[in-house]
Amino acid sequence: MIPAAACRVWWARGGDYRPELDALLGPAEAIRRDRYAREADRRRFTVSAALLRLAAARELGCAAREVPVVRDCPDCAVPHGRPRIEGPLHVSVSYAGEAVAVAVSTGAAVGLDAAEAPPGGPAAPRPAALERALRSEERAELGEAPEELRPGMLVRWWTYKEAVLKATGDGLRVPPTEIGVSERSGAARLTAYPGRPELLGRGTVLRPAGIPVGRRSPAAVASVAFLVDRGIRVDHVRGEDGRELLGRAAGR
Repeated sequence: MIPAAACRVWWARGGDYRPELDALLGPAEAIRRDRYAREADRRRFTVSAALLRLAAARELGCAAREVPVVRDCPDCAVPHGRPRIEGPLHVSVSYAGEAVAVAVSTGAAVGLDAAEAPPGGPAAPRPAALERALRSEERAELGEAPEELRPGMLVRWWTYKEAVLKATGDGLRVPPTEIGVSERSGAARLTAYPGRPELLGRGTVLRPAGIPVGRRSPAAVASVAFLVDRGIRVDHVRGEDGRELLGRAAGR
């Protein structure tokens, strides 16, 4: 049987902050929180750090404060690197406006990226900044799509590229223009990544992130990327409302 990977994407908002969540942060997370100038940003980061610990603790069967979160930066001594967990889980965090998203994966390295959903309708503007991140073959594919679908495609492709960069850990050290994605086959796939041919084909799985259905569903587009170089299949990507986890931690 082929090994399987599964992923849950937990959603919350900066407005879900409660002072009780501060106690869940580790020393490095508290330092990073205090570096934000705006109170709204400090609260949103606290929500994301607490939700990450709570979601991982649910999988590991331990207390949230006991989750071994590492935030080392590969380029400096400041603890602002992407979060990692020592052990069997893979995690990734992203923001889209007020929305916070946390992916927790078993079986495969994961990257998550969320972006605010583009305005709808055929007259929706095409974001110039996102178009500049396209490769020539992506521009050609975009040009073949109906005009009203292009804004959504641009945002979706951007989140796929960012998700891959998070999964590999390369971040902005690799320009988005050197990463290629395509949806010509009906499903998103990675078509280019500099110096990493093993990531192409079945080496990377791109999926829409699960978004919970309901009145609190975020107005966001989100994607996940899994590195599956051992032939692991991805079973599902479930969207979960993180308010219940946060509420328990805050004693509500």
